[in-house]
Amino acid sequence: MNAQSGLTMHNYKQDGLFAAIVVGFVTSSLSTGFRFWARRRTVKVWRRDDWFMLAGLLWSWGVIAAILHGLTVGLGEEAFTTDHDKLWLPRTNSAMLMFQNWGVFCVKASILFFNMNLFKGRISTKFVWTVFGITFINSFTGFFIAFLQEIAACPRADKQCFGESKFVVPLTTGIISTLCDIVIYIMPIPILVRLGVNRRTKLGLCCVFLLGLLCIATSFARWAAMLQNHPKDDVTMPSSIGISLWTFVELSAGITCGNLPVLAPMFGCVGPRRGRGTELRKNLSVAAKDRNALTFAPLFHWKRYRVECFVGASGQRCKHNASGSATASH
Repeated sequence: MNAQSGLTMHNYKQDGLFAAIVVGFVTSSLSTGFRFWARRRTVKVWRRDDWFMLAGLLWSWGVIAAILHGLTVGLGEEAFTTDHDKLWLPRTNSAMLMFQNWGVFCVKASILFFNMNLFKGRISTKFVWTVFGITFINSFTGFFIAFLQEIAACPRADKQCFGESKFVVPLTTGIISTLCDIVIYIMPIPILVRLGVNRRTKLGLCCVFLLGLLCIATSFARWAAMLQNHPKDDVTMPSSIGISLWTFVELSAGITCGNLPVLAPMFGCVGPRRGRGTELRKNLSVAAKDRNALTFAPLFHWKRYRVECFVGASGQRCKHNASGSATASH
């Protein structure tokens, strides 16, 4: 009876894992595809943040492949009940962690470069590059430890070959990654709050950027899965369905949320729409009077022009130039 109950629970977890993979794959792939379409439709050029996001998507597909292969070699099964080769599961787990670390790095780099290009002169370039460097070192450390300690698979079914480092290192890099997430997603908010636009547009912009904080919730869930999988004995295999599930969900959610600021005008919550010329001119006039305001129409490169506000002999004026970003000089 206990064996049957355990098998039912294992199948239930597998179904949940498959559902998460399908949903994450569809949302991340579609949002990335729409991102490239939107950029091509507006500024006619793909930027480095777009390519980094595409690289993150490809790494997430590698995570999917590693998880699906893990299910064929005993992922989530007990050491005493599985008939699979004990060498392949650590290798699969290693591949998943290596793909995940580089995928997370590419997604964070894409968001950082997007913010840096969007808010030129208003977010410290040195600060952005500092966060970028910390993210790179953290991701490379996670990748290198996974490669060094796990790719030469332990011949034993327990965890004694790698000891506590097998759990401490991924958990530590995960915590550092989450702290970087908080900084990256909150970074644009002070600037958005000072935008010279109406309250509805300002609230919509802040919500779009703060949706990235949902990734932090998935990070906490991944921590919980890793702590729950910490060995209390020498029976459990060195990987679990819970860790695999939240590892992919965290990455796919980061890709989807990272694409939303570029796609925001598609949903009509921000930016000019057809029939809103009067409101657009009004907001540009407000932006001209606010020295700290960015313009609202070109904010996401949705229009191929920018508005530059400056102070001359006759007072503060604005002019339109063909461009894909918004800048202001006073």
